[in-house]
Amino acid sequence: MGFNPDRLTEAEVRTAIGRANIPSLLMVVFQTTGDEKWLEAPYRPTRGKGLGDHDSGGLDEAVQNEIREAAVSAILDLQNGARPAIEAPSPELTVRMMSVCMGEPVGAEYGPMLSLELARRAAPESAHLALDPIEAPEGFSVIVIGTGVAGIAAAQQLEEMGLNYVILEKQPEAGGNWWQNTYPGAGVDTPSHLYSFSFAKNDWTTHFELRNELQGYFARVLKDLGAGERVRYGTEVRSATYDESAAQWTVEVRNPDGSYSTLRSDVVISAVGVLNRPKMPTLPGMDQFEGISFHSADWPENLELDGKRVAIVGTGASSMQIAPAIADQVEQLTIFQRSPQWVAPFEKFRMPIPMELRRLMQTCPIYHSWYWIRLFWQFGDKVIESLRVDPEWDHPERSVNARNDAHREYFTRYITAQVGDREDLLDKVMPDYPPFGKRILLDNGWYSTLRKDNVDLIDRSVAGVRAEGLVDDQGTETDVDVIVWATGFEAARFISSMDVRGVGGLSLREAWNDDDPKAYLGVSVPEFPNFFMLGGPNSFPGSGSFMFFMEVQMRYIRGLLTEMFRNGIKALDATPEANREYNELVDSTHARTVWTHRGMSTYYRNSHGRVVFVMPFLNVEYWQMTQRPDLENYTAR
Repeated sequence: MGFNPDRLTEAEVRTAIGRANIPSLLMVVFQTTGDEKWLEAPYRPTRGKGLGDHDSGGLDEAVQNEIREAAVSAILDLQNGARPAIEAPSPELTVRMMSVCMGEPVGAEYGPMLSLELARRAAPESAHLALDPIEAPEGFSVIVIGTGVAGIAAAQQLEEMGLNYVILEKQPEAGGNWWQNTYPGAGVDTPSHLYSFSFAKNDWTTHFELRNELQGYFARVLKDLGAGERVRYGTEVRSATYDESAAQWTVEVRNPDGSYSTLRSDVVISAVGVLNRPKMPTLPGMDQFEGISFHSADWPENLELDGKRVAIVGTGASSMQIAPAIADQVEQLTIFQRSPQWVAPFEKFRMPIPMELRRLMQTCPIYHSWYWIRLFWQFGDKVIESLRVDPEWDHPERSVNARNDAHREYFTRYITAQVGDREDLLDKVMPDYPPFGKRILLDNGWYSTLRKDNVDLIDRSVAGVRAEGLVDDQGTETDVDVIVWATGFEAARFISSMDVRGVGGLSLREAWNDDDPKAYLGVSVPEFPNFFMLGGPNSFPGSGSFMFFMEVQMRYIRGLLTEMFRNGIKALDATPEANREYNELVDSTHARTVWTHRGMSTYYRNSHGRVVFVMPFLNVEYWQMTQRPDLENYTAR
């Protein structure tokens, strides 16, 4: 369904508010009235536990009702044209409000970032969000590679800048991973409203949306931006080579008809992502299997599983979505697990968002923006502090600090309760490494699936394949009809789908020693002028909103381009010194995070044990690093 800006009647407002998030409503009331009493007791929410919405705010029912009644008046006033008493909270006031809203202290350093994000979502027309007009050199052009999240973030800024650009997309439609992955149960494990662009509010129908709706959202956003006609679908980039004499890039592509052609541009923006090249194991006998075998990202169209014996190899995010979706359909489901995962409750899994709440989101931007800000904190920096190593902590083998240990106890209780009387299963599914060492997964029926009579969890690795099925590392054979390899992606081999060559013909693969990528801010690599990356190495949030970070990175790239135009610079690339110092900071900070803990393996690390996927910084720290175009850290050509 599309965005519906219709007004709500008083009865509809009351119904919506009866289901709304109390801490977010409290901020609506305060912003609308300006009355300081709403920031004091007895209205102050408590701190929520886990990753849930904490809709009640932990407040007594009578206090909740008082807030609801005030919210009815506030929202009706706003609908009738009243201006909020506080239209755009200052950074200082935003921090104060945020501390009340979340029930815990929020540092002053968050004020500038959060106040801008509130305005970006509640009042996108605000003057202080406007950027200077761009005057690019005549004939200046940009090539963007990819139409996933990063590519759409790039398109939005390039459209605003008025630059000439083209987007190259190897797939037939937009959406990146959300077009590629069609397996049963595919969906996002980030709340839908957090997994959204600031410039493209959406009328989400469920709290955690599934693949079809997500892919449709991305395709629609691209079209609404006016960028749809810029895309060349079915066009795969094979190579990109920098021409020093012309200060331009030559990009070779394979067209939909199989022919090859070249394009030239002044800038290349890679938005290819990294979780898009399936990682398949190399095992003896893989070519001997007589059944159906495929990677989870290559799910066959119209595959029939009724009455089949199915094996899923792997227990990561894809496996946890596929297994519950097919368990009742197959005759037997066997899941092979190398190591168990920490799993959190998924309170609103598959839960629809009531129509009243959807309409409240549509008609009250202040409520929508505060609900987003709460999710941003809940899934972001609130979590990150529990991932940093306390060198004085007494139990480093099981956790990295006291807060991390509290998470371990909480998740342990949850997993134990879900497994129930299956002691044999409990031993298999309980991790022995610190929480968040691997990506935390959300329980979408995983444990109830494992308890089914036709489901068997084997906590051993697959060692080989035979004509009839699989052999584990203890030599036990399992006969199956279908093998699903849920074995992840080549996460450490950034931009491995094309040959990129910079100054002097330097290969990006050589510069990165294949799987050891390093880039300044995850955006620029020395000797690769005007080659910018969105979602480059160490620029994925360890906890938080991927959409937010792609917008932050693209605004930073916009700043670099603007300074190039103003200063008559033809090309920019990070200096070796800036790149070295930044990555030394990345590595030294990572050394104090859970992701370098040796008690588990994770796709966040490369073959040398270095973390290359996620950034080690707080969200606010990276945001601060990218707030100005720091030309002093670039070679101007």
